[in-house]
Formats: sequence, C-alpha cells, structure tokens
Amino acid sequence: MAIMAQPIVINDPADRFDLSYVFANNYAALGKERNALVEMAQVAREIVPGVPCRTALVHAGEIVELVELLQGSKVRPEIVIDFPDGAGGTVTKAAQAHAAAEAGAIGGDLVINLHAVEARNKKVILEELKAVSRELKEVKVIAQIPYLWQFDRESIPWLLDLLPEGGIYCIKDWTTRVDNFLLPDGDVLDYEQQTRLTYIEYMAKFIADHQLPLTLKIAGRVTPENVKSFVNAGAVLIGTSYRKAPSLREALLR
Repeated sequence: MAIMAQPIVINDPADRFDLSYVFANNYAALGKERNALVEMAQVAREIVPGVPCRTALVHAGEIVELVELLQGSKVRPEIVIDFPDGAGGTVTKAAQAHAAAEAGAIGGDLVINLHAVEARNKKVILEELKAVSRELKEVKVIAQIPYLWQFDRESIPWLLDLLPEGGIYCIKDWTTRVDNFLLPDGDVLDYEQQTRLTYIEYMAKFIADHQLPLTLKIAGRVTPENVKSFVNAGAVLIGTSYRKAPSLREALLR
C-alpha cells in the first residue's frame, strides 16, 4: 500500500499547484503540442525565478517525457489514471500505475469508479484504489464531487471514510467533463461557485471532525477572482493548467 503523504507545507502559493497537460474531451490535441508539454515543465520548474510548483500531471503515455523534462527539479511528476471515465477496472488502473512508477512518477490522480460508488460497492472500490496505491507512493482520487453533491450526497461521507483504507491521501473535485457523470436525462450539473464552496466546506469539516488523513484539491474553473475563496473554504491543492498558474499565484499573494 502507498505510504501516506507527508503534511503539505505551504511556503509559497506555488506549493499548492498541480499543473496539468491533460485532455478530457479534445483527444486530438494529445501529443501534438510537444511545445506545450515543454512549456508546462518549464513553468513547473520555475513559475517565477527560484520558485517551483508542486506537481506536473500528464496522461500515462506522456510520463516518460515528463520525468525527463523535470529531472533535477523538486517538481513531482504524476499521471492521471483511468482518465477521464474511471471505468477501466482494476487491470487498467494497475497497469497505468505500474508503468508510471517504473518511469519515475511520484503519484497520480485516479478517477474513481462512479458506478461502484453509486452501488456502495466497497470491495470494488478498495480493490481499484489498492491496485494503484501499491504502485505509486502518493495517490489522489478524482471523485466527481459536483455530481455526488447534487444527486448522491450521502455517498460523500461514505467515500471520505473509505479512501484512507485504500491508501489515498487527497480527494479532488472535477468540473471539466460532464458526459461521464450518471446524469438523469435533461439534468445539468450545478457548478456554481457558491455550491462548490459549500461542498468544500462540508468535506473539510467532515475530514477534521473525523480526523481523517485526507486533504482537499480543487480543480477546474479556478480563476484569479475565486481562487482565494476556494483556499479559505478548505482546499489545499489547486489543479490548474500551467498557463493560468502565474495569475493564480499572484492572486493568492495579494
């Protein structure tokens, strides 16, 4: 099982940033903008002179190149696992995690199996989580909180209690892709900022009240105007594109 992550020390806003070069919808772009991958690595290594970001994240197929680009820096190379739908099963998740570990990845963001959450299938979820956490030192879960908060709110505390048993140290919400949610016909997801702040505060309180070894990550639709409110609500890590990272850092310094 994975070693639980050390407490995250924030000396600079960049210590919160998980930069990403991943695509949930536009697969045609993947691998065609090598310059963008190089640019992300450069920003991750030095968002400003002498200040690295915490993590850079790529698809599993990009991890070898990312590790090479980050060599000699303090930036953590990581991958997204079973992205974007989380429906690949234990074999897919384990294979991606193993290959990433062999390449030098420190950790990864694993997309949860939403059908297993809906069914409260603890056995399946733990099997998939442990298949990844056995391979990588530190693992975060992408848990599609907007859907759960709106349509299956009771699953959130159930899942929070379960994650540490699977070797997970962080839970991340996600607002980029909608067609992998189990949406009822005609319904749309509520991504409003106040809704997100409400569920972040709820999760932060639950984690604190139950003394769970978990931290929170916010990702998607983070802007210089709202980033402080997410941090104040309880988000510790921030997932963002590398192009937005400098402006988010400036906003958090103000």
